[in-house]
Amino acid sequence: MNFREQFTKLSKLQESGDNEECWKEFYTEDIVRRITGLEPLVGRDACRDQVQHFIDGLTGAPKIEPTALAFDDENQVSIVEFRHVFSHKEYGEVSQMQKHVQRWREGKIYEENIYVIQLKS
Repeated sequence: MNFREQFTKLSKLQESGDNEECWKEFYTEDIVRRITGLEPLVGRDACRDQVQHFIDGLTGAPKIEPTALAFDDENQVSIVEFRHVFSHKEYGEVSQMQKHVQRWREGKIYEENIYVIQLKS
């Protein structure tokens, strides 16, 4: 299975807002997800719940501006960088750069490391 094609499908599904289907179709049950400053999350359900909690706290539509995309075909790794600006009931107004390093196996992400850099608004 071509992980680049899977990455493209995942990106389109994320744009549609179908969080549940993203997790079921593109992440392994035993995914490990690490985000700067947070304890690692293990398991699809824990990751999905964390993302849904974040989405539920948004007070407006977030702005996401992709700035870079890279693929390592030999190791099946995708790296995406984007500027993320959002308003959230817990965090207030936030402007940040994020880099997601995603490791793929059999068409699904089994490890995701998210590096967050806070920017001044």
